[in-house]
Amino acid sequence: MRTMNELPVRRLFKLVLTDHQMKRSADEKQEKDDCQCRCRFPSLGKLQTRFLRKMSQLFDSHGRFVAHHPNITITACVFLTLFSMLGFLNFTAKSDTLSLWIPEISDTKDNVEWLNQNFPPDTRYHSAIVKSDNVLSKEGINTVYLLHKRLQKVQTKDNVTWEEMCKKVAIPVTIEEVSWVAWGFNVVFGGCPHYIEICLELSILNILSPHEKVTDDFMKNLNQSEILRLINQSDKRENILQYLGGVKYDAKGDILEAKATKIDLISETNITEALLNPDPGTSTPVTNLSMSFEEELKDALLNTTDIPEGVEVSVIVSRSFDDVINENIIGNYNLLFSGFAIMFVYVLIMLGKFNCVEHRVWLSLAGLTGIVLGSVFCMGLCSAFGLMFTQLHNVLPFLMLGIGIDDMFVLVQCYENLSPEEKKEDIAKRFGKTLSYAGMAISVTSVTNIVAFALGATTVIPALRSFCLFCSVGILAIFLYTLTFFTACMVLDQKRIDERRDGCFCCWRHGESWTPNKWTKTNYLDIFLAKLAKFSTHRMMKVTISILTLGLFGLACYGISKLEQRFEERWLIPDDSYLAKWFDDRQEFFNDKGERGTIYFAELEINSEQLDKVQSLVRKLANQTDIITEIDTWALEFSNHYNESMNSTVMKIELGNYLHSKDGLQFHDRFEFENGARPKCNEEAPDVVMFKIEYQHPLFSGPLEHVPAMNKVKELIKEANIDGRVFAKSTKYEFWEVDEILSAELIRSVALALICVFLIVIFMLANLTGAILVLLCVMFTLVDVMGFMYFWGLTIDTTSCMLLIVCIGLSVDYAAHIAHGFLEQDGGDIKSREERLNIRTQNTLLKIGPAVFYGGFSTLLATVLLAGSDYYLFVAFFKVFFLVVVFGLFHGIVFLPVILCLVGPSHAEYDGHEEKYELEKLKSTVDL
Repeated sequence: MRTMNELPVRRLFKLVLTDHQMKRSADEKQEKDDCQCRCRFPSLGKLQTRFLRKMSQLFDSHGRFVAHHPNITITACVFLTLFSMLGFLNFTAKSDTLSLWIPEISDTKDNVEWLNQNFPPDTRYHSAIVKSDNVLSKEGINTVYLLHKRLQKVQTKDNVTWEEMCKKVAIPVTIEEVSWVAWGFNVVFGGCPHYIEICLELSILNILSPHEKVTDDFMKNLNQSEILRLINQSDKRENILQYLGGVKYDAKGDILEAKATKIDLISETNITEALLNPDPGTSTPVTNLSMSFEEELKDALLNTTDIPEGVEVSVIVSRSFDDVINENIIGNYNLLFSGFAIMFVYVLIMLGKFNCVEHRVWLSLAGLTGIVLGSVFCMGLCSAFGLMFTQLHNVLPFLMLGIGIDDMFVLVQCYENLSPEEKKEDIAKRFGKTLSYAGMAISVTSVTNIVAFALGATTVIPALRSFCLFCSVGILAIFLYTLTFFTACMVLDQKRIDERRDGCFCCWRHGESWTPNKWTKTNYLDIFLAKLAKFSTHRMMKVTISILTLGLFGLACYGISKLEQRFEERWLIPDDSYLAKWFDDRQEFFNDKGERGTIYFAELEINSEQLDKVQSLVRKLANQTDIITEIDTWALEFSNHYNESMNSTVMKIELGNYLHSKDGLQFHDRFEFENGARPKCNEEAPDVVMFKIEYQHPLFSGPLEHVPAMNKVKELIKEANIDGRVFAKSTKYEFWEVDEILSAELIRSVALALICVFLIVIFMLANLTGAILVLLCVMFTLVDVMGFMYFWGLTIDTTSCMLLIVCIGLSVDYAAHIAHGFLEQDGGDIKSREERLNIRTQNTLLKIGPAVFYGGFSTLLATVLLAGSDYYLFVAFFKVFFLVVVFGLFHGIVFLPVILCLVGPSHAEYDGHEEKYELEKLKSTVDL
């Protein structure tokens, strides 16, 4: 039995022991906190936490306002969209290379604009390729002659013929074609030779009958042996090979047969009229008359009537490329409407439940309507500010569709996550709480995407800059319309459900006894994600998933090492197009020569000093045999016609005589004279306002060869130090300049986007560890997408660069939602850190995982029809989006949960739970 004196002593000992244990426990806790601060990244300060609390309150207030005024909100959104449509009055569509791809500060753009303003191109090129087992047979040559006769008969509704539209060139005539008196006078007393102008129609017929027109009688007497004799005995062997493809030779080197021959036709357009009244469907200035003629020409050459069996003809006219591309784009828009129909069914299934009341047919339709309204608002606003619309922008509806539906699913999922008690509150409180969470979840991804695309708009490539700005404004519009229009529609729909009104016929109200079917309450995706959550938190699965992720990353790195930068015009043309056949035939038979270039000289005085510099430049270029195979020689030949003592008048006379000589006649079109005049023989030539020198590149394999070649030509021109404006231009130089800056622009845009992702996510999540993990998932997704682009046959070009920037924006969605959801989970009173992280991860996948999966799958579903498109841009869009969705979902709902189980950041209430656990531990110790 204890005495009275023992009780105070024991109580005092117990109090001392308690005080000692508490101090030791506090010291151990401090030491543990210090260790954890060293072992894990710290959570950000109170400023961000207060900001997020304020934002949550703001979204709560917004949700309550919309719930109280849904009709006003919907009406305001509709009127805002209608008002934005005024911007379409300033709608501008561009398709020319100069406006789309050449940087504003580029010298090339300045020079080309100067050339188009002062000497606009008026030449139109057309071609036909005839192929058979042997085109040097009678049947093959007869086909060429048949096309020649059809050409002479081409006539528009305005009675315009080939003779009026063709570009003409002067050629010397023979003695039989001029009078004996004129010929004898020129021979005895000297004088200018005689010339006639003929249409530029270049074919094998010019070789077979070089001195006279081909007639029906000539063709009747022609057989295969005579054809081969005329060709092999011609003194223009080099010219012959330019028009023959798939040539076979005998042992002597004579031509035996050829698989193909081509016909080149060159016409002109009235450039003055074209600039005043341009045709809106073309990328270059051309008159409506020329467009009509080319349409008739195409039909005539493609007509298969009387074409011998076994002979095929492929055709291209100048308008063909624009026609085929425009028709293809318009033809593929049915995929957009079909995609909307598929998405409607998908959203209808996923947003609601399969019973009379809880299926959300009208809400699904309202959601898609909101995306359309947001897209129209984006187009109108961007047009109002003068942003151009390009072919790249055709994928915008699919992008808006994928992102918009993703936000819809997050909003609906957050409402479904309300507790049964919260769902019994009035509708304003319910939607306030829904938006307090969904608003932040959507904001994290939307703001990241908006800023990422805005930074992508800092590129110097105009088309990419315009596309990124359209995307940034479009995502902002979708974000606002989701929080307003869709939320208001959801409020009305939820009121309908609360009143037990039918999902289709809202006027029909079901009785109080109505209850949903049991099987409609089962969410099989939730069941699957619950099993996946438990499965992924198993230690063996963590190791397996980590190995799989690193394996995919390594394979993608190999693919990136093989990825090449390349783009071909042929990719833009559908395989079943008549134009695709011509491109394929050219690639097979006439792809042995590279690009042709021109050096322009203007704003300089022609004198011996400047001509000497021009000659020096020509010699240097001719010596660059690795990048130049042919170059005009008129500058070197003309040096024999002048000397330093000549004044300008004598030099102009000599220039006119040279251009009328047999050697100089072919270079007549290399000069532009004042007021469009032409020099006359033995007279002072008009003032030269511009002249040019043409050259030929060899066939290059890609940017690693053609970019240095282009820069070398420009370098030699600069070193020549010729007065005035001197520059090189080629049809492909504009594309080659893009190739030169594309890789650097891609790296810069991706780096800026990743930095943006990290900074915004770190601010919106208010946690450094979470932001780093999101960035890690985005980087892994980006690397995997780029690597597997190689395995799927894609290359680095302007289209893929644009899609990779989109990739960053989409991949953020999947990881950021999971990370944000994880930070909201506290793990309860579980004592073990590992177990607490596992539970938080499992709860995250259950609460936000379905919305992330639905959003990702909807993005894939919105673009799946593009897989069947024959338009390269749409096919590339589908492939990249497929890779983004697959790898984005994998890293978001499979890989990220594993990492969160290992190094996941703590919850804001984590310290409180840990302190409670320590006190419980202390209490049990004291009791003992």
